[in-house]
Amino acid sequence: MSIVAIIGRPNVGKSTIFNILTASKSAIVADYSGLTRDRKYGSVKDSSVTLIDTGGLNDDSDDMSKAIKRQTEMAIEESDALLFVVDAIDGLLPMDKEIALSLRKQNKDIILLINKADNQNLEESSAEFISLGFTKCLFLSASHNKGFSELRDLLLDTDLNQLSEESIYDNSILKVSIIGRPNAGKSTLVNAFLGEDRLVVSSTSGTTRDSIDVPIQYADNQFILIDTAGMRRKRSIKEETEKFSVSKSVESIKRADVVILLLDGSENIVDQDIHLLGLTLAIGRPVIVVANKMDLLDQSEKKALEEKINRKLRFASYINLHYISALEKKGLKKLISLASKTIKNSLKDLDTSILNKILKAAIFNQQPAMSGRFRPKLRYAHSGGKNPPRIIIHGNNLKQLQDSYTRYLENFFRRELNLGSTPLEITYKEQSNPYKSKPNLLNERQKKKRKRMIKRRKK
Repeated sequence: MSIVAIIGRPNVGKSTIFNILTASKSAIVADYSGLTRDRKYGSVKDSSVTLIDTGGLNDDSDDMSKAIKRQTEMAIEESDALLFVVDAIDGLLPMDKEIALSLRKQNKDIILLINKADNQNLEESSAEFISLGFTKCLFLSASHNKGFSELRDLLLDTDLNQLSEESIYDNSILKVSIIGRPNAGKSTLVNAFLGEDRLVVSSTSGTTRDSIDVPIQYADNQFILIDTAGMRRKRSIKEETEKFSVSKSVESIKRADVVILLLDGSENIVDQDIHLLGLTLAIGRPVIVVANKMDLLDQSEKKALEEKINRKLRFASYINLHYISALEKKGLKKLISLASKTIKNSLKDLDTSILNKILKAAIFNQQPAMSGRFRPKLRYAHSGGKNPPRIIIHGNNLKQLQDSYTRYLENFFRRELNLGSTPLEITYKEQSNPYKSKPNLLNERQKKKRKRMIKRRKK
């Protein structure tokens, strides 16, 4: 495939250009620097060119800046061409010259993009960028969508784009979303599966700010792992960008085939973990609860943690629990096997005859409670959809069924169908009375009888 990386200083508009070219809102955009940290991949609309959005390069020497620089270097190494973005308003800065010097050594096709050139005056004042020596140069305005048709033509040029039709974002590939609180080890887990530092990892919480799709092949299985930003309590969120990060994480749950809820094994399970589990189940995605950092615990601490998790998750006892150490790469093969099995369960075809046998056995085992003079009547069941599996039950007086009986049916069906960690939806459909809309017309004999009865009642 033809891969094109977007390179530049912080806050020059790389993520905005990425969103426009991919016709998406995939990358988070805000009016301050240093927002993008990991490599983010996407396809240019109506083409098979793959774009890589990278973090901004600066001359800081802190650990985070070094990690972002390593990610950018990896993106440059795997790309076929580069989009070097500069800022027309800031003008040519020493950092731009340093980046240009390092890019020229790569011996790759480079297109200079002078962004924020909103008017003719800014274009004229940006002539100093010509001194960088790049033959391909374009003036852009991401805020006004100016110059992008020329940029698309350059990207779709045959020199850059001798590609196959396949894409790593094929919808047939299964998607696994990894969610959890900040600093639970989500990015470390993705890197462990890949065997490389694909994502920025730091002991500081909140390192990941965007949802990053990472295609992997592990143990003969193909997946797309979606690394998400850590989700904190609503009252703890103060920055506007963190709200966007949480929104992206929720979107990743919706488009995933299975969700891995990652807990920090070195800490107690807290209410926020339970809230994230409830959110995933409410969306209707199969979930696997995974406790990470087990390498930090001894045997007695592991047993105590297991008891706490089982006690807290009593309301969803059917969910699979798994224990791993992402740092030491322990338990990963079994986790992928568990995820694959869970996805298959959520896509299982439910036979109508089997569903009705299970329904009959469930009613025989425990009938619904009486409602007034009548008992709700469950007549027959059939499948209503997949992922999550949905069962529709027809009958009479079903509005009077108690929630506890619905939970009993869900657990009974899940156990009999061997659905594991897959949530199950049961919906009811009331059977209509075929004589409800028809008037009750009396014949002559019934009319005479009615008159006699009224006459006696009056006496």
